[in-house]
Amino acid sequence: MKSFPTSLETFRNCPRKFDFDRNPDIKRRYRKPSQAMFVGTCVHDALERFFDPQETPVPRRTHEVLVQYLRDAWAGKGLRGRRALQRREERRQVFGDDRETERAAGERAKHMLWGFVRTQDLSVTPYTLELFHEIPFGGRHVLAGKIDRIDRDGETLRVVDYKTGKAKTAAMVREEDLQLAAYSLIISRKFGVPVSRCSLLFLQESVEVGFEPDPAWLAAKEEELLGLLDRIEAEDALPDGPGKFPPTPNPLCSWCDYRELCPEGREFAAREEGVPADGTDEAPPF
Repeated sequence: MKSFPTSLETFRNCPRKFDFDRNPDIKRRYRKPSQAMFVGTCVHDALERFFDPQETPVPRRTHEVLVQYLRDAWAGKGLRGRRALQRREERRQVFGDDRETERAAGERAKHMLWGFVRTQDLSVTPYTLELFHEIPFGGRHVLAGKIDRIDRDGETLRVVDYKTGKAKTAAMVREEDLQLAAYSLIISRKFGVPVSRCSLLFLQESVEVGFEPDPAWLAAKEEELLGLLDRIEAEDALPDGPGKFPPTPNPLCSWCDYRELCPEGREFAAREEGVPADGTDEAPPF
């Protein structure tokens, strides 16, 4: 079974959402692109071109060039065939005819990139850039991931992952994150080179959160990843029914695309959002 750390994090948060995500018919019908997802994809595409040494030599790496790459990605320019059509459709679904909302989202993305060029080393030549990597894992699994950037650091490698959401502390990342651990395991075993640093670059706040993935931390995360894979296999072996891949109601339910299919999630979200249980509107305070 090929697994990605993002999907394993989804299973950890809510097995039901994980199972819905695996069903192409359900996913196609209910998963809708969000503004955050659209902006994040365009920012990633722009940074990929920005660090491609053939397309953008170091002397050309300016904020103006990066913003043009963002505009191209936003419009689907340079994408081929199905990817171009998908980008344009996502843009339509996210913004429709609301040019003011789209302009504001674009300005926020430009601000992220301005912070990036002011705080980051723009002379880097990545070892790999936006590529999929995978390794055999745990005897019967494949652990895979699309890694934003891998940089050389002498005889070691560094893993860099871009984030467009709210920044977290290093302690939170070490405790909660599975991506950096999975990427460090994949890279060190695939290339036979130790990973000296793994980092999340929070572009919204121009904050880098990074640390050395020490052996004890990696061992604990590997055990957690294997444990999640074992739990998924155990759920898959159960007969179909309401107890299979049960929901875990949590604050993310308010933003879940599958709320319509999940009464437990709807109930939890209604409580969180202060919607009266009987469905009536709260009386005005006057």
